Amino acid sequence: MALMTAMLFCIAVFAFYINRDIEIKGLYMDDLYMWSCYGEQSFFEFVFPIGTSTRFRPVYWLFTYIQMAIIGSHVDWFASFNIICNIIVAYELFYICRKLSKSLFLPFMSSICYLASRFAYYQIGQALGLMETLAQFFALWILYLLIVYMQRPNDTTKRELIDRGEAELAETGEKPVLSLGLKRSWDIYFFGALVLYVLLCFTHERYLCLLPLFYLALAVKWIREPKAYKKAYILENRGKWLAPVVVFAAIMLIRMLSTGALVPAGTGGTEVTETFSLASTLAYVWDQICYIFGVNAGENYLAALSWQETPELIQALVKVSIVVIGIIVIMFLVTLMLLASGRDPEDKKRLFEVLSVILMMLCFTGLCIGASSVTIRVEMRWIYVSYSAALILACYMISVIREAYGGTGGKTGLFYGMLCGVFAVYCGLSVYTNAFYRGYFGNLYFWPDQLRMNSLAEQTIESYGVDGVLGKPVYIIGNNYGMSDFYAETFFKPFDPEKTGQDTRIYFVEDETEIPDVELSSGELIVLEEVPEENAYRDITAQIMSRPCSSFYRGS
Repeated sequence: MALMTAMLFCIAVFAFYINRDIEIKGLYMDDLYMWSCYGEQSFFEFVFPIGTSTRFRPVYWLFTYIQMAIIGSHVDWFASFNIICNIIVAYELFYICRKLSKSLFLPFMSSICYLASRFAYYQIGQALGLMETLAQFFALWILYLLIVYMQRPNDTTKRELIDRGEAELAETGEKPVLSLGLKRSWDIYFFGALVLYVLLCFTHERYLCLLPLFYLALAVKWIREPKAYKKAYILENRGKWLAPVVVFAAIMLIRMLSTGALVPAGTGGTEVTETFSLASTLAYVWDQICYIFGVNAGENYLAALSWQETPELIQALVKVSIVVIGIIVIMFLVTLMLLASGRDPEDKKRLFEVLSVILMMLCFTGLCIGASSVTIRVEMRWIYVSYSAALILACYMISVIREAYGGTGGKTGLFYGMLCGVFAVYCGLSVYTNAFYRGYFGNLYFWPDQLRMNSLAEQTIESYGVDGVLGKPVYIIGNNYGMSDFYAETFFKPFDPEKTGQDTRIYFVEDETEIPDVELSSGELIVLEEVPEENAYRDITAQIMSRPCSSFYRGS
């Protein structure tokens, strides 16, 4: 227990350490728009925007409302809040890997890999990253609950009653009536996963794709049922066979009524029905597989650093990590062949159980990859959940190999230690290469603008304090960054506890002569200039105010 507590503590510390350079000091793009909705709408309008949005994500919007209520005017808390949420998912991953692998070391290393991943950039670096974190949390629980449900044996208590009843009826010559009394064992896992599916689909519609997983779990349970009871199993569990499709239909109906469309909207304001291409989808599927194995298949603005521009040393380390994982996969396949060749019925039963779990994990990963490959591009944040499933799969494969060779004692213990060492090598390489890629986050499409917003907050709110900024006009000389009127009017509102911004707004001028004389003479203003080479702003208020008054007048 003490060891596990120490591991969980180290995971949390590592999460803050690896993300130490990611900051949110000023809201930007979708974050600022989301805050404006929060600041100007009622709770019901914010959580249930019926007919006013192309998406319907009330579960996410509810958690966002709670997030923004907790953070309040402390905008710089968003990154820490996101890190804590990501730690919770890391703990979830630790729990799932521990249950499936019956180990502590494997879950610990997997959690470290998860946190170090470059796929975390959006979940930490944007306030809206909560959406991806929340969706990932629900999705991984669905995977785990369905695996548990699928693995649990069907209850045989009522089978004896069926047999006894049929024998008694045979003596009287009456026709046997098939009993529907099979005990509903482990239903809580199935229906728990279905509840999470509803929450997940109303967090992000991309995960509607996970519907087949429920039928895969039911099919596995049906296959395990003896032939004499297969029909009874289907009839007894007809509610479970119907429930997922009924829930799916209800979700789609709600989406239709709330957004006016059944097909989820694409990325960047596009429509999937207009942009879908089978060729590009298959290409994006391959790209995502490459990402999972450490190869950055996208361009710099999506991947931070493309594979073509990656240094040869890092490329070599990524290739070594792929070979290491390949070793584990080969050993796992050999283990499966040994189980398949065994004469013991228990080996056959174990083989079926292992193959069922592997199929569930692969289907989960494949569905997540496929659903995020149908739009106009692949963003790394979408791959995070697939990468997490891959880590779970690796832990499970190692546990199967260990079990097949006799556990952790004696020579088999040495073998298991070597196997863990191989996985540790992979994790070390993964952490190192991902840390390298993190150093190029500045190339991502939104990162430069976020740095500018951080700088704007630093030069105003951090320098003068909230009370020293609110109510004053802020002048920026030049607008080469292309800041819109929405930013000018809204940027300072999140810092105001009253959410109004106290009429503080940003004005763009070509030079200091365009600043009104009355405000210059009052001194109640802030003047900034752009520093393009640093993606930043510089405060020049003191410099402007120190000049002779005559220089304030146009033409002087």
